Amino acid sequence: MSAGDEIITPVTKPEAVSMAEIHAMRGLTDAVSALGRQVERMNAKVDDVRERVIKLEAREYERQIKALNDRLSAAFKRIDDLEGTRDQQKGAKALVDWLRQTAPWLLAGIAAFVAGISIKNGAGA
Repeated sequence: MSAGDEIITPVTKPEAVSMAEIHAMRGLTDAVSALGRQVERMNAKVDDVRERVIKLEAREYERQIKALNDRLSAAFKRIDDLEGTRDQQKGAKALVDWLRQTAPWLLAGIAAFVAGISIKNGAGA
């Protein structure tokens, strides 16, 4: 209704007070509804921000985990290299120990073989 379409009718004071209260309550209801919609929008924004923070944290944790995995892989490679070197050293030490233990027998066998050949060549001549 526009201002020119209003009709003024006489009402009693209690009716006027009731109408004023109803009008005020409708205004309050509209204001509360508007605030409720604002709160819902803010909640949606907070949820969006929360999701973004979670995604950022997840990406950071993924980067940290990848860096740790890379470091762990490098450490395992280093351990494998060191174990390989240790095994080579053990093998070389075992060979030296074996030669040290068998060298006198081996030299005696070679000397006997050479002596046998020398005797055979000397006896046949």
